[in-house]
Amino acid sequence: MTNDHTDHSASNNLHRTMPTREEAAANDSADEAAVRALYQQLMDGWNQGSGEAFAAVFTEDGDLVGFDGTHLKGRQEIAPFHQQLFDKWLKGSRLVGQVKDVRLLHPDIAVMHAVGGTVMRGKSEPSPERDSIQTLVATRQEGDEWRLAAFQNTRLHPINNSAITFLIWTLSDLLWKVFRSIKQRIGRHRQGG
Repeated sequence: MTNDHTDHSASNNLHRTMPTREEAAANDSADEAAVRALYQQLMDGWNQGSGEAFAAVFTEDGDLVGFDGTHLKGRQEIAPFHQQLFDKWLKGSRLVGQVKDVRLLHPDIAVMHAVGGTVMRGKSEPSPERDSIQTLVATRQEGDEWRLAAFQNTRLHPINNSAITFLIWTLSDLLWKVFRSIKQRIGRHRQGG
């Protein structure tokens, strides 16, 4: 018979603080729901026509990359940029979408994929040419609140084996090249160069 006088209370207390499998699953489920809710909040901000509400779901230094490659850094860039869109080009539009999946990469980091589209003013259905897939990264903030750290929007225009599709992609690239060239010339002209 051995006299084991080791204090096992610390390990017993540790064991009691570890969540059960059921508690962990419930936490994951609650976290997933909170992350999914961010996408709805994002759409709600858009549908209110409010750049501030749209940007509110991002962290202070969150990144947004638009379908055209525009890269906005932080709420202070995201809010006014979108407000200009809502006031002019996208006035009265609605964002519709659906979360496809959420995956917790870490207890405080999640990646989410969603598909969305824009219903333009006066229309009842999204414009198919505006359909997009989005990749969103959410992080848990202080106070157990989730926010978007990154948002990447990509238009759904897959290239397939069709010659027509390839031609459209090529023409689209050419138009963007011309647009950028004109924009650069205007910029240089305004700067006096």
